[in-house]
Amino acid sequence: MVPFIDLKRQYKEIEGEILSATQRVYGEGRFILREEVSAFEKEFSHYCGVRYGVGVGSGTDALYLALKAAGIREGDEVVTVANSFIATALAISFTGAKPLFVDIDPKTYTMDPNHLELLLKRQKAKDSGRKIKAILPVHLYGHPAEMDSIMEIADRYDLIVIEDTCQAHGAKYGKKKVDSFGAMGCFSFYPTKNLGGYGDGGMVVTNHKRHDQNLRLLRCYGERKNMNTS
Repeated sequence: MVPFIDLKRQYKEIEGEILSATQRVYGEGRFILREEVSAFEKEFSHYCGVRYGVGVGSGTDALYLALKAAGIREGDEVVTVANSFIATALAISFTGAKPLFVDIDPKTYTMDPNHLELLLKRQKAKDSGRKIKAILPVHLYGHPAEMDSIMEIADRYDLIVIEDTCQAHGAKYGKKKVDSFGAMGCFSFYPTKNLGGYGDGGMVVTNHKRHDQNLRLLRCYGERKNMNTS
């Protein structure tokens, strides 16, 4: 049987680098955040073409904390797609908000802007559009959603856009990385992702200082003294 992914083989190729890094952390005895995480946040956010990066425990955490940092709460509604991993919808429901599913483009498997527009028009006609606070497009299999159209629609309806980029590390839409269109982009470093870690992990990237500060507070239980320890 040929394994779908051979993580052991991958590890053997960089075993020396991994052992050196882990031994350094173990030797310092400082296991939460600190310099290693801070360096990765800066390097990865720079790679993404944005100003800030906040490391978190998983891609699910990234989505949930991004929604919380954007002010999404119980009673709100967030538009997304149904063909993503369950974490996308769960992150919305964890905030107390309700996920609203919109159809995808069958050619790209990502959010169809035309169906998004139709959904928002219907909700507005029913006078329930005020409950919709955000759009959560998913860049699936490394393929970007139609961000120009989605952002234009979001601007007209005054909605925040949070990108699920958990399967799209490094992907571009036009000349920009896909994480840099919305208010925040959410990544997963699960071992099978485009950029996988040895264990779970995630990150939220953003160009907005306010979102960065909110994310750091949420990451550390609201403790200001620890929000910048990474």
